Order: sequence, then structure tokens, then C-alpha cells
Amino acid sequence: MEAFLKILTLILISSVKFAFGPSFAYLNEQYDFTWLETNIYAIMGGMMGVTIFMHVSDWLISMWDKVREMIFKRKRRRNSMFSPPVADTPELLEIHYNYVESMVPEKKIFTPRTRKIVKIWRKYGLIGLAALTPIMLSIPVGTFFMTRLEKNKKKIIFYMFVSITSWSLLITTIFQLAHVRTLHEILQ
Repeated sequence: MEAFLKILTLILISSVKFAFGPSFAYLNEQYDFTWLETNIYAIMGGMMGVTIFMHVSDWLISMWDKVREMIFKRKRRRNSMFSPPVADTPELLEIHYNYVESMVPEKKIFTPRTRKIVKIWRKYGLIGLAALTPIMLSIPVGTFFMTRLEKNKKKIIFYMFVSITSWSLLITTIFQLAHVRTLHEILQ
């Protein structure tokens, strides 16, 4: 049971903030995973996080689109130059419009973090964002932006798998070599 909780902890940490997962396994003395086990559990956690947050991102994006559509429909009416048409009846149908003063549209507000992500996306595309997500961004944030900017889910999963595997191998190898004290131990 204790071993299962250790594995589950490593998987859950890796699914949210990937860089902390393998580091946590090596720096905590209670976790006695081998190099291969650490890689397997970290990659499992990272990919589990990508798939879960991809589906959550889809849901959040669809909900946001619905809310935004409701808000901007009302705003569009307010920002239009003319009011909605009014029909005079019983006899001939005449349509009258009233002139309405239009408002200046509000500028989109970008945070510095969002600007950096968009800059990376424009310069390097999906590959650049996937490469930086496990280390610099967290998996939920990176997956959200990738889902928002790229519609091909298989492509996202493939690039994230390559990125997570590469970073996992690199991090665990560095920690493994840092724990080894002599050249004789490295050669074994």
C-alpha cells in the first residue's frame, strides 16, 4: 500500500507540474525508485495530465465561447449605429431606425505571460510550446493554450509525449549522475 501511494504521488505531481515529479522522487529519501521506474511513472503522470487537461480545456473553451457569445451579442446591439427595426402596423409595413451613437470598442488585455506564450507560438509553433510546457509552463496551462491554438489532438499528444519523454530522461539522468559519486559507479 505504501509503495502504491509513492507511485501515485509521483504520477500526480508529474501530471500537474512535470519538472517537480522526477526531482521530488530523487530528492526525497523515502522514494527509492530506480532510474527506469522514475522515468516510467513521470511519463505516465505527464501524459495523464495532458489527456485530462486537454478534455477539461475543450470543455472550458466551449463554455467560454458560449458566455462570450452571449456577452458580445448584447454588446453588438449597443455598439451598432442603428437601433433594432421597429415596424408600424396595421396597414403598410414601414420600418424605422433610430440613430444610436456607437461606443469605442475595448482593447484586449494581454498579460505578460500570455504575450510570451503567443510570441513562442508565432515563432516556434506547436513544437516550441510543447518543448517548453513541461519545464517552464505547467502541463495544465500549456495544454490549455495548445488546445486553444491547435485543433489536431493527435498532434498535441504526440508532441507532448516526445517532449515529456525527453525532459524526463534528461532530468532523471542528471539527478542519477548527481547522486553517483565515483566514475566506477557511473560505469556500473
